Amino acid sequence: MQNVQDLLWIQIFGAVGTVAGAIFLIAKFVVPALKRISKWMNTWENFMDDWFGEEGRPGVKKRAGVMERLATLDHELKPNGGGSIKDAVNRIESDVKELSSDTKGIKKRLEDGDKRFDQIEDRLNKLEDK
Repeated sequence: MQNVQDLLWIQIFGAVGTVAGAIFLIAKFVVPALKRISKWMNTWENFMDDWFGEEGRPGVKKRAGVMERLATLDHELKPNGGGSIKDAVNRIESDVKELSSDTKGIKKRLEDGDKRFDQIEDRLNKLEDK
């Protein structure tokens, strides 16, 4: 009878040890793994929401997906008759060319004026010397 009781105690301690080991294994390895998987899944879900966009809901506006936003950007990079960034850049370039041409003309007139002024000054000096 003593052997049976000893065997029963060994089985109880073995079962308790197995349960304690299982709890330790779960706490040490399974829970952290589940946390990492959960974090990765949340990251993936956020990426997918950003990629495909989100529908509006009460208190939150609709958010366009990546492809819709790229289409908008693509539209801005092509001339469309005045409203795109490309059209604005073309207008600015044209204005800069015109201003550059005007500046060259003004510079030439100033140089011509300096020459005429020097000629007039030389003539005045000659008249004063007489």
